[in-house]
Amino acid sequence: MGIYDVTARKAHQWTMVALVVVGFVLGDPLGAVPLALAGAIMLLGRFWWPADLVRQFVWRVAEPGGWLPRIDREEDHVTRRIARALGGVIWLGSALLILGGFSTVGWVLSIVIAVMVSLDASIDFCALCFVVAQLDRVGLRLT
Repeated sequence: MGIYDVTARKAHQWTMVALVVVGFVLGDPLGAVPLALAGAIMLLGRFWWPADLVRQFVWRVAEPGGWLPRIDREEDHVTRRIARALGGVIWLGSALLILGGFSTVGWVLSIVIAVMVSLDASIDFCALCFVVAQLDRVGLRLT
């Protein structure tokens, strides 16, 4: 566990959800573009911070400008990082499914991830963190 800026995380999460919603509203096949963008920002930003454009904006503009207050909180980032990478991969894969003619599967997967991201952004419920905690509780340590 460490102390982390949750303001940047939440801004990032809501922006990713908004991109998925925009994609859904645009429909097939154009909607795959914002969906793929969300997936790329999630996945690439996980491994290379400059690629996370939303967090960069929050850290460099919104917080210093006083638009958003920085809120530091103790969190387990290991599981959240895994969840972020998985979400990015699933959104990128969903974009490919949509472009490949499997729209229903692509959008269902996308919406499931968007709901999980929304839960974390709104009430700090990390679904993967919950699963890992339950597995730890029964003695099946994953991390």
